[in-house]
Amino acid sequence: MNSLHTLLKIAQRKMDELGIEAARVGTQIAELQTKQATLKAREENEVRLAASDLSLGALLPAYRLKVKWQCDQLGAEVAKGESVLAEIRQRLNAAYQEKAKFEQLLEQEAIRRATERAAREQAQLDEVAINRAGMAGK
Repeated sequence: MNSLHTLLKIAQRKMDELGIEAARVGTQIAELQTKQATLKAREENEVRLAASDLSLGALLPAYRLKVKWQCDQLGAEVAKGESVLAEIRQRLNAAYQEKAKFEQLLEQEAIRRATERAAREQAQLDEVAINRAGMAGK
């Protein structure tokens, strides 16, 4: 039984580590999405400025291509992060199932011990009753 408790603790630790890893990757994804949104907002601001300044208007197409390329790069990193996060979630689900098995085994062990204890107690009560009946008959 002690080994089951140890295995349960290991499974819980594995789940905790995977949860931390998932949170870290989720934070990285959020940061990348924030960078992407910031780039787009900056681009919109530059487009407004270029509309009022003709000298900036000539540079605008190259700038927009650069921003599009950067956004595409960030989008690719976000997609990569999301695939990593999906894989972590699968591992977390497997770890949860493993932990649930250990919990179920511990529960079955507790039920088995309680049943054995009840059977021993009943046997002792039966023995006492038989002894009393034997003494009363003498």
